[in-house]
Amino acid sequence: MTTLFKVQNGQLVRAERRALSQERMIEDWVAADPSLLGLDALIIGRQVATDHGKFIDLLALDRSGGLVIIELKKDRTPRDIVAQILDYATWVRTLTTPAVYELAERHLSARLAATFQERFGGRIPEQLNGTHSMLIVASELDPTSRRIVEYLSEEHGVAINTAFFNVFGADGSEWLTTDFLLDQAAVEERSERKVRAPWSGFYFVNAGLGEHRSWKDMRRYGYVQAGGGSFYSGRLDQLSVGDKIFVYHKGAG
Repeated sequence: MTTLFKVQNGQLVRAERRALSQERMIEDWVAADPSLLGLDALIIGRQVATDHGKFIDLLALDRSGGLVIIELKKDRTPRDIVAQILDYATWVRTLTTPAVYELAERHLSARLAATFQERFGGRIPEQLNGTHSMLIVASELDPTSRRIVEYLSEEHGVAINTAFFNVFGADGSEWLTTDFLLDQAAVEERSERKVRAPWSGFYFVNAGLGEHRSWKDMRRYGYVQAGGGSFYSGRLDQLSVGDKIFVYHKGAG
C-alpha cells in the first residue's frame, strides 16, 4: 500500500488518504496524458461503442501498433470490471487495420499516420492491432479480482494489468499517485512470448555496405561491422563465437 509523507521543517508529516471527489476526473486526465499511467501510447478513442452495446472508456494505440483497452472501475464492482474488460477484448481483437484508422481519425479529427509520426517520431506500422492489452484503472481491487488478474497474466500470458490511483491530502493540497498491480514490463513480455515465433537461433545483420564497409573484407577476415553509435554497436556485444549470422545488403540480398 502506498504511503505519502510531506517533509516539513525537517519532519515527516503523513498525508491522509482520501477519496477523489469525482472518479471520472481520472478519465479526463488519462485521456489528456496516458503517461500518467506509465503508458507510452496515443489515445485514439473515448467511450468507444462496441458491437455488444457497451462503451470502452479509452482506447489507445502504442508505438508497435498494438491496441490498449483502458477501463476505469468507477462505480462497478471489482469482479464486474474484470469480466467487462475481457468482454471488450473479444470485440477489439476483431478490429482490422482500416477499422482502427476509421475509429482513430473520427476521434482525433486528424490523419492517424501524421498524428502517430508526431507522437512517436516514427512511421506508423503497416499492420495495426497485431496485439492488444487491457488495463484496469481503480483505486483498489478486492483480493479475488487481484487473483484473477494475476492468474490470467502469469499463467496464461494474457496482457492484462491493473493501475491503481491513490489520492492524498495535507495542508489543503492534494496529490495523486499511481502504481501497477503487476510489473508492466513482465506482463508485456509474457504476452509477446505467446505470439512471437520461436527464435530460429540465427542473427540478422543489415550490413549497410558502402565506401567504408566492404562485404569482401568481412568475408575475408570473418567479421561483421556496425556503426551509428552505441545503440547499434552495443548489439554486437550480444554475440558469441560460433553464432550463426545472416547478413543483408539492400539491393543485393
